[in-house]
Amino acid sequence: MDMLVADPLSLFLAAAAVAVAYAVFTLVGFGSALVASGPLAMVMAPSRVIPLLALLDFFGAATRGWRARRDVAWTEFRHLFPGMLAGQCLGITVLARAGTAFTLAALGLFVAGQGLRGLLARPGNTARAPRWPFLHGLFGGLLGGLFGSGGFVYAAWLERRLENRSAFRATQAVLIALSTVWRIVLCLSLGLLDARLLLTALCFVPAVLLGVLAGRRIDLRLGRAQLFAVLNVLLVASGVGLLARAVG
Repeated sequence: MDMLVADPLSLFLAAAAVAVAYAVFTLVGFGSALVASGPLAMVMAPSRVIPLLALLDFFGAATRGWRARRDVAWTEFRHLFPGMLAGQCLGITVLARAGTAFTLAALGLFVAGQGLRGLLARPGNTARAPRWPFLHGLFGGLLGGLFGSGGFVYAAWLERRLENRSAFRATQAVLIALSTVWRIVLCLSLGLLDARLLLTALCFVPAVLLGVLAGRRIDLRLGRAQLFAVLNVLLVASGVGLLARAVG
């Protein structure tokens, strides 16, 4: 069932989740699907959520990437991009063929796991610079195709490779924008996108804009540690809700 035929309360909660998701995306450059996929999958088939978020992600990331295009670190971009393309092909193929219950449970475990991982991480624990860029791109693309969110994998690579924060933000934004374009193409080729879903995405554009505006305001007041604590709690709650629905 698409959101267009959902009851008003479900539609309001989904729009609120999308607004929060894109506030987070504005702040850290990823996380929109991790935050929004759980609430949306409560009222939509999981196979519809990922293509919907691909459309919305492209709208948000393309705008951000275009504004910051001069700061992109193209060397690091080229390291990650080929693996990302291959990983998304695999992820979208699995998404198209997997059953609804399996996808729902897998999505719940993934989202909750990422939240717990963030909450249990030791503050100030820094890892050495990562290697094997193709594998990072492949893993991020796989998660992006299957769950709609591989951005944190790219961010983990770029954060340890780029000291300049403007270069980090710009490169992350361009990667996300192009990954969503590729995901949209793959979803179209497998019949996961249609006019009804496009209309649903357009209905959520005001929520995306509201989230982006809120994210810009919050960016001036909220510390990085506080932001990630809130994000991780939201992820755990969303993941547990999805698992409960899958079991039920």
